[in-house]
Amino acid sequence: MSETPPLVRYSVEQGVATLVLDSPANRNALSSRLVAELEQGLAEAGKDPSVRVVVLTHTGGTFCAGADLSEATSGDPTANPRRLVATMRSVVELPKPVIAQVNGHVRAGGLGLLGACDLVVAGPKSTFAFTEVRLGLAPR
Repeated sequence: MSETPPLVRYSVEQGVATLVLDSPANRNALSSRLVAELEQGLAEAGKDPSVRVVVLTHTGGTFCAGADLSEATSGDPTANPRRLVATMRSVVELPKPVIAQVNGHVRAGGLGLLGACDLVVAGPKSTFAFTEVRLGLAPR
């Protein structure tokens, strides 16, 4: 039986913890699993005394498409947004600087994730948008 590959890859090299959003099939959407893995990586980086800085980056052409809408229709519709806010708070409160390295599209909740970082470095392929308005929603 094969193990499911992680949606967030975590590595540490020379004092730099790197968290890579690695779910390009759904444009790195903030599924409950991806958010849980991101929170785990942030916690590990925060506890590791050898880590001096955290870099948040991505695979594929999209840094983050925002909420995973396939999960939005099941269960409590407020659960994932509340968890995302908690994750953003984890980024803000991390006792080490968090730098986002982006070279792709950033949408909706992905912008919130970037806003929580201490510094964002965006490459020439980066685009930014609050797409919730197309769904008749307002970002909060």
